[in-house]
Amino acid sequence: MKKDLTPSETQLPRYRWLADIIRDTIDRGLLTDNQALPPERELAEHYEVSRDTVRKALRYMEERGIIYSDHGRGTFVSPTIVRGTTRFIDSFSQDTGNRGGVPGQRIISIENIGASMAIATLLNIESGTPLVRVRRVRLIDDVPVGVHDAHLVLPRGSRLTRSQIERSGSLYKLLTAQYGFDPAEAVENLCAGAADADDAQWLDVPVATPLLICERITLSDRRQPIEYCLMKYVSSYRYRTRIARHSDGTR
Repeated sequence: MKKDLTPSETQLPRYRWLADIIRDTIDRGLLTDNQALPPERELAEHYEVSRDTVRKALRYMEERGIIYSDHGRGTFVSPTIVRGTTRFIDSFSQDTGNRGGVPGQRIISIENIGASMAIATLLNIESGTPLVRVRRVRLIDDVPVGVHDAHLVLPRGSRLTRSQIERSGSLYKLLTAQYGFDPAEAVENLCAGAADADDAQWLDVPVATPLLICERITLSDRRQPIEYCLMKYVSSYRYRTRIARHSDGTR
């Protein structure tokens, strides 16, 4: 494995920086399915980080299905089929790239608004709290596949511009670099719906076309709600996830 940018250069927490390097090593095929990772001590020395940082990075990766632990034997790379069906909350762009597609976006609108009572309840904030709302059409290989309507809890007075988001390519990447936005966990609700007139226009489908609807509340590393996002996808978009048996052995 090779060294990469330092944590200060990426503006990520040290464990996230290390996790990204190891994940990139796996994605490039330098570590293969079921191959053992180097011991914690070796990783800490190689990347000049603490053992605690290594443990946090490995735990972060294991929670996302990238690696798995076998007690008494070590930590191993998860099989491709598992990594390929694990949902990541950090980036639609990264998820699309992992599938072999080219991610894209068309920004519909960016505005600073006060939280409605419904959104405030979901985000556990007071009604009227300032939010940044970003609506985008998401593309794969220049084909519209979804609409994302995100309500973001950012420091008071924060503003995002169209050019910032377009240059970054990834909203999460921009927010992490600019505001320390650190998505750690999310709760999602899935249901079916039908395209309204706006959806039909943005997604280039007939009105009433069946859509997959996903509501997501994203939590920070301190488990504070930082985003509510309503996502609507056409049927050509494949939503994949990983299901694991509970550790206590019950069904």
